[in-house]
Amino acid sequence: MVRETYQRMRTRFRPRQQVMPDSSSYVPLRRSPRGAEEPPLAIELLKHPESINPQLSSPIFSKLPSEIREQIWRLSLTRYENLHSIYVISSQHARPGQAGPWRVAVELLLTCRAIYVEAFLKPFQVNPIAVFETNYNSIPLNNPLTRASSNLLLCQKLKSWQFANISSVEMTVQQYVLEGGAIERISRLIGTSGRHKGYESRNYTSTGYAAFVEPTNSDDSNLRVGRKITNLTIRMLRTDWWTWETDPEECRRSVTSRLRLEPMINVTELPARPENSLAMTRGYEARKSGNEPDFGLDDFEKEGRWGMQIGEYWPDLTTLELVLETFGCKQDQLDYVAKCAKLWTFPLPDGYHLAWRGEDAFRWQGAEAYHYEGRFHTWFKEQNKARGTENQDPPLLQWLPADARAADGQEFIVRTIIFERRRDSDR
Repeated sequence: MVRETYQRMRTRFRPRQQVMPDSSSYVPLRRSPRGAEEPPLAIELLKHPESINPQLSSPIFSKLPSEIREQIWRLSLTRYENLHSIYVISSQHARPGQAGPWRVAVELLLTCRAIYVEAFLKPFQVNPIAVFETNYNSIPLNNPLTRASSNLLLCQKLKSWQFANISSVEMTVQQYVLEGGAIERISRLIGTSGRHKGYESRNYTSTGYAAFVEPTNSDDSNLRVGRKITNLTIRMLRTDWWTWETDPEECRRSVTSRLRLEPMINVTELPARPENSLAMTRGYEARKSGNEPDFGLDDFEKEGRWGMQIGEYWPDLTTLELVLETFGCKQDQLDYVAKCAKLWTFPLPDGYHLAWRGEDAFRWQGAEAYHYEGRFHTWFKEQNKARGTENQDPPLLQWLPADARAADGQEFIVRTIIFERRRDSDR
């Protein structure tokens, strides 16, 4: 019974088999040995191009060049928010870009074989894997291509060739996790080392980490060779900072209570070293003078710097994005973090580094109250009020339909800081 159910589900999600005018040219699928991972249908189809209707009556194939079709498939198969199933606005995971569950329009691949063989890899090539090392309430529900520290096996439903063709990663992390080795740990979840070496994906180890081995000569081995991870997004949400709960008034009185982020120190919140909380400012002053900061770290501490781990464990990056969010009443603190970040560089192998390219910012309004506020933190409601829709910097983003917005929602600020790959000689 289980086997029959599986067969029905597998048949349901395959592209419809299109019979050519000459039905004798139809080529049935070749079954894989029991226990072996079944290769994609495209492998068999491309061996027998006569079984694919060229669809010459369709202007998509008869008039558009393949380069234009490529862009169509990329845009059509990029994830989108399902606004027919909007999250409750007071949910911590409800935010711009995540108003509802992510969806990918894979139904496009079911239309005909001609579209399928051109676009079957696109859902994995254009969409990132989203990795969450943060508060469980910040993890969106029922989303594809998602992994989390609470469940390392979420992506095990992906076949090895699907997993191999992913080239971008979004990680959402709490600051203490970022400074505690998340860059290395997530690289093992994604298999960045094996991808860098050109190895083949063999799915996952028993502990949930990516498994890559030297290539074989099987029919579908070229699909299972891991694509290099070239784009990485590191996101910190408003409750992910060390000092996120601190009253803004206290932050104005105490420099050590403000938001801070410094890639070349291992921990910015260390009771044994209170001076670490000032590392971001010290680093900014040193770089402004043309020097790299010296924080007096020993060899063990130097290995824990997340800024150096990026080049060590993610050597193929062409872009790095830091997406930083905070409460609207702490905008000045986030602005200062962004100012310091303009001088950051991240060393890469072979004479390259990541350097600041630009940034973007917006503000958005959420719910009137959230579960994390509690009775001891009255400043959330008192100071984090919306400023209205007037022309202000940064601009207000409308991310929900009008009937789903809160009448007096709190305001949040998001800054995206972009770094790009450059040669060291360009410094």
